[in-house]
Order: sequence, then structure tokens, then C-alpha cells
Amino acid sequence: MVVLTILLLGQKTLTGPAVYTVKKTRFESSISVKGEIQGKNAVLISFPDELKHRDLRIREFEIKDLTEEGTLVKKGEWVATLDIDNINQQVQHNNDEMERRLAEFTDAKIDSAIELTNFREELKELGFELQYRELDMEQAQYESPAYQRKIKVAYNKTIRQIEKRRRDYELRRMNLAVRIKRREDRYNFTLHRDSLLQQALKAATVTSPADGMVTYARKRWGRKIRIGDNVSQWEPTIANLPDMSKLISETYVEEIRITKLNIGDSVEVTIDAIPGKVYTGTVYRIANIGQELSGFDSKVFNVLIDITNSDASLRPAMTSNNRIILHDRQDVLTIPRECLYSENGENFVYLKKSGTVFKQQVNAGLENDSEVIILSGLEEKDRILFSAPEDATEITYLEEIASN
Repeated sequence: MVVLTILLLGQKTLTGPAVYTVKKTRFESSISVKGEIQGKNAVLISFPDELKHRDLRIREFEIKDLTEEGTLVKKGEWVATLDIDNINQQVQHNNDEMERRLAEFTDAKIDSAIELTNFREELKELGFELQYRELDMEQAQYESPAYQRKIKVAYNKTIRQIEKRRRDYELRRMNLAVRIKRREDRYNFTLHRDSLLQQALKAATVTSPADGMVTYARKRWGRKIRIGDNVSQWEPTIANLPDMSKLISETYVEEIRITKLNIGDSVEVTIDAIPGKVYTGTVYRIANIGQELSGFDSKVFNVLIDITNSDASLRPAMTSNNRIILHDRQDVLTIPRECLYSENGENFVYLKKSGTVFKQQVNAGLENDSEVIILSGLEEKDRILFSAPEDATEITYLEEIASN
């Protein structure tokens, strides 16, 4: 009689909620993200090296014209035209500077020649004076000792003057040589810049480095490059020529889900433009650092998916739907997520046995959007409720009833 009373208080007869029969199924959890088809390897069409030289003093160039994306080009054919207004301004300014530097260089050489000529003339005159002093000394040998000393002093003074002027001449010559070299270097620099600017004018017409199909590069925030954008040595890529023999899907995964991905995860790829066709792939690269892109509320990580069965139908820039399979388990007990409840930190289900309902504690494992794996607490063919019955608070755990 005591056991019967407890059973009547701890169980509830099922009248309304639908029942699910527990069974073993294949369980999958996945992440679905949009992507874009690209070549795994590509030849980059980049900001020309001739425009990267720091002596140009131009840090970025605007794209004035750009070939249509998807255009098939041959090596050497036109791809883009960069704005040359800044280059033309620099050419004019440099020409003015070159004329001024040439005049300074020429003046420095003329001034040096005149000044050093004057020095040499002075030295020549001192040489003549020294000869006179030597004659005076020869004639003074018949004069008094005092007169001879006077002539000797004058002779020695002339020698000292010559030695001093020679030192002055050498110092001035070196000083003028440095001055001329400095003017020459400044002039040569303008010649160097003129050569760089002329090369830059030619390089502003960007051509293809190889045969291929043009696909536009993307800016930092994810938008494709277009006319009016700037390119520089920090953002050099204008377009690329993808290798169509090996294709990938490039996608971005939000930081809240990126930790679930691993290199080698399987991927099912479908293409909006090719309905009914399913491609297979694997994750082969996950970025280490997130970035901010328009259209996302949080940082995203770049993920590359290697398509293993690509065919001629795929084209660069096609939109792909990538279902990245995180877990794939065969023959595991699963139940619908709506059948699982939580109380005081413990998971349970409403188990129906012999027409009555009990609370059954369970240990839940992996889950996806619709199912959850049950590790313990249920057996195959057990019957559980999709929704809680009326007066669910009166239902007791099955273990409690059994212990009584």
C-alpha cells in the first residue's frame, strides 16, 4: 500500500504531448557559411615596382580605369590605368629643380676655377719674389753682416709666405671640391628622379604578367576593388589571374564559431549558379588573426576550403554555400533538442513507461540545430515526450521512485 501511494504521487498519465521513440541515427553538426570560388594559386597583378621607389615621393595612386572582371587577357595586355596627375606635377617640379641645381653646379665650378686660378697666380708671384730674394742674398755676401741678416730674414719670410699660400690653396681646393661635389650630387639626384618619373609614367599603364582571366582583388574590408580606389605598396594587389586547375572557396567565419573548426574538416559545397550539384572539400587554412569586415557584427577569420572534385562548370567569383561538417557520428542515440530539459544544472527528459510519465536524468553530448546525442540515461526504443505535460512539477524522477 505504501509503494502504491508513492507511485500515484510520482507519476502522471500521458494524455496529450507527442511521443518520440529513441533510436540510433547518424549525427552531424555543421556550420553553414557563404563563400566565393577562387583559384588556389594565382598570378597577382600588383602595384608596379617602378611606383614603389621612395624617391618618387608619391605614396598611393588612384585607379582611373580598369578592365572588366572576367576578361581573358594575354601576357602584356592592358589591365588598369593609374592616375598620373601627381606624376606630371612631380615631373614639372623636378624639371624646375633640375634647372636650378644645374645652374648651382655650373656656378660652383666657375667660382672654383676663378678662385683657384687667383691662388695659383699669387703663388706664381711669390715664386718670382723668391727669385729676387735669392739674387739679393747672392749680392749681399759682399755687404755687412747686418745687411746680410736683413736679406736672409726677407728670404725666409718669402718662403714662409709661399708655404702658407700652398697650404691655403690645398685647403681651399678641397673645400671647393666638396662644394662642387655637393652641387653635382644634388643635380644628379634630380636627374635620377627624372628617370624614375619617366619610368613611373610608363608603369602607370598596368599590364598582365601572364595569360589568364582577370578577377578583382579585395580591399581590407572585403569589398572588391573598383575604379576610384587607391593602391599603394601597402595595398598593392589590383587583380589576379587564378589557376583554374585547382579551385578553392574563400569564406569568413565569425569569431564565436571559429574555435569549432579544425584543419581537415569535411565540407559540402554547393553553387547558386549550378543547382543540384554538390562538391566536396576540406578546410586547409584557418587564419590566425581576425579582421573586421562590413556586414559582420564581430571580427571574422578567413577560412580557405580546398575543393577536391572541381570541374569546368566552376568559375572564379561564383558564390558558394559551404557546409563545414564539424562532427560526424554513426549509430549514436539521439533525441530532438526540444525533448531535452534542464533543472538545477542537470539534464532530463520526460520518459513514458507503461502509460505513465517520469522524469529521467540523462547525460547529453554533442548537439546541432535539431538533435542532441545522449551518452547515458536512455536506451534505444525508449519513448520520451516532445513537450512537458500538464502539471509537470508533480512528476518525480524515475530513480527516486525506484529507490522508494
